[in-house]
Amino acid sequence: MRKIAVIAAAVASGLCLSANAATYAYVSSPGDGLISQYRLDQDNGALTLVEQIQAGDQVNPMAITPDGKVLFAALRVKPFQVLGYRIDSKTGHLTPFTQAPLAESMAYLSTDRKGRYLLAASYGADLVSVQKIAKDYQPSANVLRYKTGLHAHSIRTEPSNRFAYAGNLGTDKVLQYRLDAQTGELSPIGSGYVSVPDKTGPRHLAFSPNGKFLYVVGEMSGTVTAFSIDHTTGALTQIADANGIPARLKLAHGEVRDARNNDLKDDPTPRIWAADLRISQDGKLLLMSERTSSSVSAFAVDPSTGGLEFLDNYPVQEQQPRNIAFSPDGRWLLVTGEKSAKVGTYAVSKDGALTRVGEAASGKGALWIEILQTPDA
Repeated sequence: MRKIAVIAAAVASGLCLSANAATYAYVSSPGDGLISQYRLDQDNGALTLVEQIQAGDQVNPMAITPDGKVLFAALRVKPFQVLGYRIDSKTGHLTPFTQAPLAESMAYLSTDRKGRYLLAASYGADLVSVQKIAKDYQPSANVLRYKTGLHAHSIRTEPSNRFAYAGNLGTDKVLQYRLDAQTGELSPIGSGYVSVPDKTGPRHLAFSPNGKFLYVVGEMSGTVTAFSIDHTTGALTQIADANGIPARLKLAHGEVRDARNNDLKDDPTPRIWAADLRISQDGKLLLMSERTSSSVSAFAVDPSTGGLEFLDNYPVQEQQPRNIAFSPDGRWLLVTGEKSAKVGTYAVSKDGALTRVGEAASGKGALWIEILQTPDA
């Protein structure tokens, strides 16, 4: 079933840029079960809807394989499963071809850097999982499960693909693992975690392009914490942090949210509710979304030391922005709002300032974003 009306945005996928290439954005909207494909004009930031497909109720996190050939999307209703779509190398068109079980309802999905394993984090079930991806891109029904503390919110491998890290929001820990390249098994590094201050709420992750540093956004604190990554062991060491919530926003400290109180309906206090974190391709600019104020904060990054400096906070028109994403060349930022009827395109200056340049219709509750660059037809 195809409709017309949704979104677009992006997750830099690391595919090579070329002068003759098409850039496609894929956005899931769990409220109407759609995955929407848009074409992004790299010259002016305009978005054009290409098509929409009916994926299923509560389609949410997605991941594109490193070779750009397959998009995986997770459904957050029983039976929990991941859907696989082949991506046409010329048009970006999605064709469903497989499905596989997931361990639980997953809030986060990624692949390792070689596309051999599918990784996921379950916020409600307090676990992360790994399952092998076969050569035909079929995820294995054999799922490795690893219990975490309360509310696991993300898992990714760093650029060398030897180590994996997870944001564990409810315990104020960042989990650290070795990834076995042959089996996909995870084993703890040292104690298995590093701690951050109480009520930080580690959520999403971003790695410096050189693989030396990890950045973690605090959902409840609105801060970004920087860690150095030991090249030999993978152990994390905190080296910096920066607050991304200026006083003018008048936000109180955040609280842990779950299915029982996600909107904090009985609490009228405007509270910090940070969400996504993205780093520019040159590793010099970090952007963080904040849902309560519908804004994006910018941080300068020192690529040599990993140091952070808060630059400013910019309002966006998309209400309750969940995911944000750079275009592959870093000139544009795409923003989805969970309570917005539009997705916005913003020009990004070197200091992180945002200027809205375009919009497109949004799906219901649109949030997850993946972006892909393919050869132009």
